Amino acid sequence: MKKKLMLLGAAVAVLAVLLGVYAFMSGRGEESSEEETPALELPGENIADLDEVKQFTVENSKGRYTFSKKGNSWQAEGYRNQLDQSAVDKMASVFTALYSEETVEEEPKDISKYGLDKPEATGSSDGLTVKIGGLTSDNKFRYVQVSGSNAVYMADAAFCDSLNFGLDDFIDKTVAKVSTDSIQELEIKVKGKEDIYVKYDPDNPIARDYAEANGLATLVMIRPVENMLVYPYSLENTVLRNLNNMNIADLIDPAPSDLSKYGLAEPRAEIMIRDEENKITVKAGDMAPQKGITEYIYVQVNDRPEVFTMDYRSIEPFISASIADFSEKFISLYQRSKVNAIEIKDSTDVYRIEFRSEGENTFVQEDGVKRDRRNTYINDVPIDRDTFTDFYEQLAAIGFDNYDMNAKAEGTPVVTITFELADGSKDVAEYFNYNSDFYVVRKGSNTSMLVNKQTVTKVINEARKLINK
Repeated sequence: MKKKLMLLGAAVAVLAVLLGVYAFMSGRGEESSEEETPALELPGENIADLDEVKQFTVENSKGRYTFSKKGNSWQAEGYRNQLDQSAVDKMASVFTALYSEETVEEEPKDISKYGLDKPEATGSSDGLTVKIGGLTSDNKFRYVQVSGSNAVYMADAAFCDSLNFGLDDFIDKTVAKVSTDSIQELEIKVKGKEDIYVKYDPDNPIARDYAEANGLATLVMIRPVENMLVYPYSLENTVLRNLNNMNIADLIDPAPSDLSKYGLAEPRAEIMIRDEENKITVKAGDMAPQKGITEYIYVQVNDRPEVFTMDYRSIEPFISASIADFSEKFISLYQRSKVNAIEIKDSTDVYRIEFRSEGENTFVQEDGVKRDRRNTYINDVPIDRDTFTDFYEQLAAIGFDNYDMNAKAEGTPVVTITFELADGSKDVAEYFNYNSDFYVVRKGSNTSMLVNKQTVTKVINEARKLINK
C-alpha cells in the first residue's frame, strides 16, 4: 500500500512538471507570435504637426503669398482670382504633416551647405516656420529646418516643393469639358466674318422631323443661314476636332490692366460652346511667343479676368470655320412624308410634283414606323414609286459647294424650287446666276450659298425624263 502511494505521488509530480512545461511553452509561443507581427512603419518624425491651418504665408522666388480659409475655400490676399483648392491644400499640409526622414545635424555649424542660409521657400502659420533648403544628391529629399529647433532634417522633396508654388501653380487653370455628343449651343464670332450660331431646338420642325425619322437629335443654324440642319457628328471632324485639347497652358497675367497688349481688348475671336452640363467661353487675342514647335495664343476663359495661353491648335478650327463646316450642305432636306408637293420652275418649264393619298396608297405603319405609300405625280403624270425614289433623293440632296457672303441675288431667278410641306408652310429656294459654273441661292434673307449649275440641271433633266417615260 505504501508503495502504491509512492507511485501515485510520483505520477502527480510528473504531471505538475508537464503542466509547467506546457504553460512555459505556451507563453513563449504567444510572445513569439507578438514579435512576428510587424510594427506600423511611420514615415519618420513629424516635425510640423499643427492640428489645423486656417491661414499661412509662403515666400519663395515667385513672390510672397498669404492664404486664408473662409468656409471650405482658400483665398489669396490681394488676389481676386479663382484658386486651385487642391494646390493650396497641398501647401497647407506642410504645416500639419511634414515628416523627417532623417536628422542630419542637431546643432549645425554651417547651414549654408544645406541651402538654409537663403532658403528656397519659407512658410509660416500660427507661430510655426518651415524653411526649405536644397536637394540631397539623389534629388529625393530636401534639407529642412523648423522653428523651435536648430536641427537640419531631410524631408520628402515632392512634399516640400509645394512651398515653391507660385501664381501659375495655385490659380485655377481647369477648363470644363464639353461633350461633342450633346452640344446644345455653339457660337463663333471672328473679326471680319459673319457670326455663326447653332443651337439645339426640339421645337424646330426641321430638327423635329429629323429626330422622328432617325431617332437622333440635331442642331439648327440660326445665323447666318436660318433653319439649316447641323449634325453634331459632322462637327466632330471639323470645328470640334480639337475640342478635348482646349486646355489652359500658362498663366500670363492674373489682373491685366491693359488687355490691348494681348489683343484681347477687341478679341480676334469669341467662342461659346455648351452641352447639357457645362459651358465654355473663350476670347482669343494675339499669338503668344512660341515654345518649341507649339504655337500659343492669348486667351481669357469663362469671363475670368486672367490672361492665359492656350495651344493654338485647339482654337484654330473655330477661327477658320466656315458655314460649310456645319452642315451636310443640303439646300432643302425633308422626308418625303413631310412634303405634299414640290414645284420646280426654270426659264422654260414648270414641274409640279404631288404626293396623293389614293385608296390603299397612303401612310401606313410598319414595325412602328410611318411609311409613305402615297402615289406620285409629276405634272399629273403618275410615276412609279420606286422609280421616283432615286429622283427624289437627287432633288433633296441638292447642296451648296461654297459660300460667298458678299454675293448678290439680283434680277429674276433662273430656277425656283418650292417645297410645300404637310404643315402648310413653304420652303422656297431661288437660284440666280453667279458665274458660269455656279448659282447663288437666295433662301429667306440669306444669299450666300453657291450651288453648282450642273447639279441643278441634272435634277431638271431627270424630271423631264420621268414625264416622258
